[in-house]
Amino acid sequence: MRLTEKLLLNLIPWAGYLLITLIGASQRTRVVNLQAVRHIFAPPRRGCAIFAFWHNRLMMIPYVYRRLFGMKDIVTLISLSKDGEYFVRALKFFRPFVIRGSSTRGGSAAFKALVRRIKEGMDCIITPDGPRGPRYVVQPGIIALARLTGVPIIPVSYWSSRSRTLRTWDGFIVTLPFGTTTYVFGNPLYCPANATESEMAALADSLREALLGASRSAKHASAKSARSASV
Repeated sequence: MRLTEKLLLNLIPWAGYLLITLIGASQRTRVVNLQAVRHIFAPPRRGCAIFAFWHNRLMMIPYVYRRLFGMKDIVTLISLSKDGEYFVRALKFFRPFVIRGSSTRGGSAAFKALVRRIKEGMDCIITPDGPRGPRYVVQPGIIALARLTGVPIIPVSYWSSRSRTLRTWDGFIVTLPFGTTTYVFGNPLYCPANATESEMAALADSLREALLGASRSAKHASAKSARSASV
């Protein structure tokens, strides 16, 4: 590895973490339907969950997770690509346990490792349409993960009144400082251990609709709150 590349691999993730933290601290934050999640973690159950969000909402999810749920152990899956290495190093500042792999490289071993970590009590944060899309299409892996672990899938999305959408395959959303950002949690979705293929496909459709609905609700709420603040 060349010295320039090595410096970038160390500098860019740190700068990204700092930027996300500062942006998060500058926002007016609203959280909708958090009670749908809180009861899962409350005593005596103290369970865990799979948090699902679209790939283009990746920027602020680790930040808000730490803000809402503290230092609870979490696991996530990042591809083995070069770009994935930047994500891995940035995410380590938020202290998740990162597993490397994708549907094309290291997928089977990575999936088994995810199942093991969730069964050990870790939450999982995952993008059901990542890492390459198609955008807003739920891949079957997350449903299989819920079936094998028995933990609920929690849909979550957000929108900021100050943001920019990049021209990438996923339409990646960059949140800007000093906006009003609304995070919307959906109700838990469970996959029975004996679910059939058709039932799992139906659950994937339900997850997609829940995520699209949460995204619409977050965008509407952030816009409404920003208008009220400007009056």
